[in-house]
Amino acid sequence: MDPANYEGIKGRVRSSVHSGEQDTSKSQVLDEDSEEEEDKEEEEEDGEANVEDLLENSWNIVQFLPQAASCQNCFLRIVLAYIVAVYHSMKEEEELQHNAPQSAPIKRRAMSQVSQEALGETGAMPGVITFSQDYVTNELTQSFFTVTQKIQKKMAGSHNATEPSDMFSVLPGSYLPLNNPALEFIKYVYKVLSLDASITNQVNKLRRDLLRLIEVGEFSEEAQFRDPCCSYMLPEVICRKCNFCRDLDLCKDPALSQDGSVLPSWVCSNCQAQYDSDSIEMALVEALQKKLMAYLLQDLMSVCKKCHGVKETPMPVYCSCAGDFALTISSQIFMEHINIFQSIAWHYSVAYLLETIEWLLRTNHQLQQ
Repeated sequence: MDPANYEGIKGRVRSSVHSGEQDTSKSQVLDEDSEEEEDKEEEEEDGEANVEDLLENSWNIVQFLPQAASCQNCFLRIVLAYIVAVYHSMKEEEELQHNAPQSAPIKRRAMSQVSQEALGETGAMPGVITFSQDYVTNELTQSFFTVTQKIQKKMAGSHNATEPSDMFSVLPGSYLPLNNPALEFIKYVYKVLSLDASITNQVNKLRRDLLRLIEVGEFSEEAQFRDPCCSYMLPEVICRKCNFCRDLDLCKDPALSQDGSVLPSWVCSNCQAQYDSDSIEMALVEALQKKLMAYLLQDLMSVCKKCHGVKETPMPVYCSCAGDFALTISSQIFMEHINIFQSIAWHYSVAYLLETIEWLLRTNHQLQQ
């Protein structure tokens, strides 16, 4: 989905065996032999290794689901079951192709190239696509309906609220008024499953039936998926231990700890050492001051609503095209940035940043309107 939302089973990239002194025929023979040997080694290693050990996942959106009624666990279980099922189907398909008659390897290779071109953008094998569609239609649909009904019964009545529900955690980047656990659960799982282009029709039908189950319109505004977490990227954060430099997403970074029992901290993804919190705090305060300065001085850079041209002189009320001028940064957009900084300051106990935000809101009453 994005760098903060993904899941998959780790594999290996095959190393190419080429020699500049060998001719084309010999290199092709060596490539075929090496591929067969690597296939055998991979089968042996995969047979010994557990699939759960090869699994790697990071879901930022699951943290915005309530822990009540096992919403988070059900989300992870449904996604994991689908990935593991497709993984085993791919292995079986590869074994069938590997055990096929070896009498005409050139013809078999040509046919595989044609089949890959016919599959288009999905890049999956025909047997895997058929299996994925059948799995979503049968097993996944049944389990999805059962879980959704349980969530709806245990949290009945919460979806009628107009204010954000206390069941949803407030995390860095939270901005949506979440109040219906069953609806959010459906939207999140649907978004993840829709990443597989081979099951688009099956997933769309499943979503339509589930929304009808909880009495939500398919084309309503509340049924549309929106990322529950904003993103704020702090550029060029350097680790003092290993000098590793990277852009740190203070809201979505998968290496951040969200455990309430331990104070969360910023951790280097290379050496797992903690970043200097004081330097990050000063960088955040400086970024906030720059945004405030850009907001206050934008009267000199008004933009025409009609032609989108920048005001050349400060005196004209209307543009030369008879359009009205508007501010480049509205108070609503500026307050959205302030809310992101405020959520970061609350969650990570950044006292100086929180004090700066409170002073800013106290001295500028028009921002709170």
